[in-house]
Amino acid sequence: MNDKTIFFQTLASIPEGYYTSYGAIAQLCGVHVRQIQAWLRTLPEGSHLPWFRIINSQRKITQHSGSLLQHQLLAKEGLIPNERGKFPIEYYWPNESP
Repeated sequence: MNDKTIFFQTLASIPEGYYTSYGAIAQLCGVHVRQIQAWLRTLPEGSHLPWFRIINSQRKITQHSGSLLQHQLLAKEGLIPNERGKFPIEYYWPNESP
């Protein structure tokens, strides 16, 4: 199994209503965080993988062309940031602090 396959499987395993960080998923996949970012940019059109459940280590959404959609998709799962834009730590996956 290659690293990208492990990434896809790990991404698919993030439970609905939870989120993780780029660094945490990189560690789980055994790759550098930049590799995670590159793979996210190349997800196939129409992919049902929950890319939107990956946010930055500050528990915030990084500004990018899909950040509004990311906010909407997370909100649809009940994940609402606080007034400083941070998502609740109790919904961080896996259950470890970033």
